[in-house]
Amino acid sequence: MRIRKVEAVPLRWPIQSSGHERVSDYGPHDEAHAVIVRVETDDGLVGHGEVHPGYGYTRGACWSLKAIVEKELGPEIIGEDATQPEYVWEKMYNGPRLGIALTYGQSSPRMGRRGVTVCAMGGIDMALWDIYARSLGIPIFKLLGGGFRSRLPTYASGGHAAAEEAGEEALTYIAKGFRNVKMRVGAMDAPRIVADGIARIRAVRDAIGPDGELMLDAHGSLNESQAIRLAQEAEKFDISWFEEPVSSDNWNGMRRVREATSIPISTGENDFTHFDFRDIIAHEAADILQPDLAVVGGFTAARRIGVLAHAANLQVAPHIWGSALLFYASLQLAAALPNCPIIEFRQGGNPLFTELITPPPAIDSEGYVTIPSGPGLGVDINLEAAEEKFPFEGS
Repeated sequence: MRIRKVEAVPLRWPIQSSGHERVSDYGPHDEAHAVIVRVETDDGLVGHGEVHPGYGYTRGACWSLKAIVEKELGPEIIGEDATQPEYVWEKMYNGPRLGIALTYGQSSPRMGRRGVTVCAMGGIDMALWDIYARSLGIPIFKLLGGGFRSRLPTYASGGHAAAEEAGEEALTYIAKGFRNVKMRVGAMDAPRIVADGIARIRAVRDAIGPDGELMLDAHGSLNESQAIRLAQEAEKFDISWFEEPVSSDNWNGMRRVREATSIPISTGENDFTHFDFRDIIAHEAADILQPDLAVVGGFTAARRIGVLAHAANLQVAPHIWGSALLFYASLQLAAALPNCPIIEFRQGGNPLFTELITPPPAIDSEGYVTIPSGPGLGVDINLEAAEEKFPFEGS
């Protein structure tokens, strides 16, 4: 079963602003994107994955990713066995030094060992695991050795409103059936980062009551002093985790924040490969690891991260801020890991999340999501129809 074709299809949806939204530290956005990878084998099997370089990127990054998938990585793996995704991952990561890496059992990466090249690798890797599992008629989580859960609690991921509206915003999530909420804090509250942040946290906690979990996400936008002050002030609100209090460029600082507060620290959405996560663990910088399949290098890297986390008695809570395809892929990962307690469910009405795949992501009356048990990703995507509905035009 050989790889015959590799392509990347960027999708776009314009965001219509009402003028009332509160802008996060990443600034305003007038459109949403997803880059879907499609891999086809010589016997006609097709798999899909998703790739994105994280927040704060432009439409041009989508073209860059398409070029890396189709012009750089794709040609290198044409003809390879699609049922050997980990071997293909090593080939993409090490490039012309694959022989050295395999002979001596060491990492010998190409120059693109981080950044958009690894993002592109992740999209291809997801598609290969999808093909492999489909060829066996089983879901990816079984191929990864999992099956630890058939459903998983979720948390509503949003929380951008100002203090006077934050409680009302949180109640809209509760009305949908969510029990747990994550809200944004940090530089978006400047110049009164701590005071305004605490006012918004208090409003959300009062709205959702004492039983639901409440998480904070600063997008790595704070310095150590700000993060420590905010965390210590927020402790009385029973916070489940403080996500990315400081930049991923500062693991020592993140460790110091962790040491200064009783709130668990989570991080990882902007980090690449299991090697980065090895360093997070070594620095004792986090309690919860948050790899994003579309950033970290796909299932191959994420499964290795899960093993590292399990050995260090850390939890894994995948970061999911892409399309519905990434959400369903992340459910497969969650079912394959023994240390994944909860899953992110994005808010904000992005049609790439709600309308790309049928059935769309949904929760039950208890705030849980069911993990699909069909072959591969467990869901199917009509990429031709998606291109018509979400055309990447005007570029």
